[in-house]
Amino acid sequence: MIPVDVQEMGVDLLSIAADQFYGPSGVGALYIRPKTEVWPLLDGGMQENSRRGGTHNMVGIVGMGKAAELAREEMPQRMEHVLHLKKAFIDGLGFIDEIILNGHPTQSLPNLASISVSYVEGESMMLLLDEEGICISTRSACASGSLRASHVLLSIGRDYAAAQGTLLFSFGMENTVGEVERALETLKKVVVTLRNISPLYRKKGD
Repeated sequence: MIPVDVQEMGVDLLSIAADQFYGPSGVGALYIRPKTEVWPLLDGGMQENSRRGGTHNMVGIVGMGKAAELAREEMPQRMEHVLHLKKAFIDGLGFIDEIILNGHPTQSLPNLASISVSYVEGESMMLLLDEEGICISTRSACASGSLRASHVLLSIGRDYAAAQGTLLFSFGMENTVGEVERALETLKKVVVTLRNISPLYRKKGD
């Protein structure tokens, strides 16, 4: 979704997952800067210049290559579309009290928005939103098996409660402004419902 120049950024290693740009799931790539030493995790074969043994997933590799080609060609249009959706989402958050936007509203990934909702637990919001057909997450995919508060959010100053009340919304090419508006309406309903049964919120209201 965003341009990356490994030379300009001085990147030594860059991992790429095909499903992040509409390629097949289960296949990826690794950029290795020349003369960077890498030790294999899987031995037993000479594939990938002896860096990773195992039969190549040729169908996945070809699919990823085509997806990468399309992503590069369509990058400006894709960025414009998801940025429009993200702006509509952020603008609509003003109708819900005590929500914190994590990260910069514009100088961040164009297809992601992270918010922390005070007095409500993230997993509860996610379950109620899922019942309404709204698919979101409470953390990054690589931490999906953990119930701990995000160390990143804690590092940028969020307290433990706010970190545990965090939701991650992602936007794609098939999403519409209408879906964003419905997500916001549903989110507001869910937040009101859960805050009405939250002892912390009732105490605050008293």
